[in-house]
Amino acid sequence: MMSLEYAVERLLDTGWCPGEEDSERLTDGRPYPSVLAVQKEFSDLGLELSVKHNLVFGCYRASWAPAGQTNRIGQTDESHGIVIGACEREAAVYALAQLRLAQAERQLETVA
Repeated sequence: MMSLEYAVERLLDTGWCPGEEDSERLTDGRPYPSVLAVQKEFSDLGLELSVKHNLVFGCYRASWAPAGQTNRIGQTDESHGIVIGACEREAAVYALAQLRLAQAERQLETVA
């Protein structure tokens, strides 16, 4: 399984930088958004992020879809996705990284 550090690196790779939202810091000082800040970013885009603890597998599942919809397994695009993390923060940060990556890929497709 990945780590919070990996999730933060992927998020920073997308060009994310801390703004006015709540942010936390890794032990090496790199910033990352809090779970609430990540949920707000999704909400601002009309998406709902859900992070749930899976006791059976000992992990956290973050899934997103347009507000009021549910995400079906296998449905991944800019508006739908699922990621797994070892903790709530890791899952939320990695979800935001994946969302931003999907948005960047979509922008490239529209330019081409």
